[in-house]
Amino acid sequence: MLNRRLLRIKVMQALYALRQADISNQQLALDGISELFQPDLNSMIPQDRKQLEGNRQLASALFEEAIKTNQPAKDDDASQKILKAANDGYLFYQNRSKKDRQHLSQMMVDEVQGIYDDYIRVLTLMNELARQSQIDRERVHRDPDEVPFPFESNLADNVIIKALTDFRPLENEALRRSISWADDIGFVRKAYREVLKTDDTYRAYCEQISHTPDEDQQLVQYLLRTLIFKGELIRNYLAEIDLSWAENSDVVRSLAIKTLKSAQSATGLALEPLTDDWDEDYFFMTTLYQRSLDNNGEYESLLTEQLQNWDLQRVAQLDMIILKLAVCEMLNFPGIPVKVTINEYIELAKAYSTPKSGKFVNGILDNLSTKLTNTGKLRKSGRGLLDNK
Repeated sequence: MLNRRLLRIKVMQALYALRQADISNQQLALDGISELFQPDLNSMIPQDRKQLEGNRQLASALFEEAIKTNQPAKDDDASQKILKAANDGYLFYQNRSKKDRQHLSQMMVDEVQGIYDDYIRVLTLMNELARQSQIDRERVHRDPDEVPFPFESNLADNVIIKALTDFRPLENEALRRSISWADDIGFVRKAYREVLKTDDTYRAYCEQISHTPDEDQQLVQYLLRTLIFKGELIRNYLAEIDLSWAENSDVVRSLAIKTLKSAQSATGLALEPLTDDWDEDYFFMTTLYQRSLDNNGEYESLLTEQLQNWDLQRVAQLDMIILKLAVCEMLNFPGIPVKVTINEYIELAKAYSTPKSGKFVNGILDNLSTKLTNTGKLRKSGRGLLDNK
């Protein structure tokens, strides 16, 4: 099931990507300004290279100041050409940044919804492995050097897999999402040969003619938990399909485990929802993203006061993003306890930033939260009051 920590990670990654895009956009604008003040090698008129370089430096400085103030460049002493170059660069930067902000916001949402694709992909992979096991058992001609394998039963005989294979909602969902292993059948065969067929637990299962439903459940759970999610071959292949597999896999694993268990429930096999309340999760994620950007200046000022003894240039870029997100969450989500917010972002800092980032983030947020509470700026309500005493 989708959790808030994963949503925080997605927002953090989107903001980090936006920061990298922002740096790139600034450089592109500066390159454009620089191009305007290059000597004209085709001109017969002598070029004053020193003057051109001075104009370039002034236009670049005005452009950078425009970004800081978020206002068009102004300078009574600068020529119209210099001002135009600076403001054209500023307009280019603004347009690119606006598009990047919208694009990464949508990509963030798409990545979260794409977790469900991973979930369907894993379930259909189990069906494909079962199909390969049946094909293998029915083979007439075998390599003389092939290691004998017991075919008293196989994965295709497993009652849980049979239910999964015949489950029309899974088939429909795979079709709707264009999820198929048809183009990856070579990998499926390899996974069957090198992972499933060489596994001692699976071999022992195939040595028995019949199995109880509980034994069948035990096997598919083992296949899912150990061979798919922990086995290097399959895990790495899934990570190539989804670059966010490392953080998404825990949610996918939980959904798949529940689905397989549901085959023995009173209500029968059922697909799990990605979340109990998508509207609430969507609101949390998009609000955290948008407000952290809209109020970036305010949050930076609050943090700068806490970082007086630190060289801001040496504070890890990701640490600043994490700190700003934490401040945004504390100030904009009154129902989330302060301690929950601080602990969540400490864990993000430990997992994604430098070795010392966890303690650094903890100290800054603890002091800042106390200050914000004492000044009345940080107010909690409902569940947000649970552990703030």
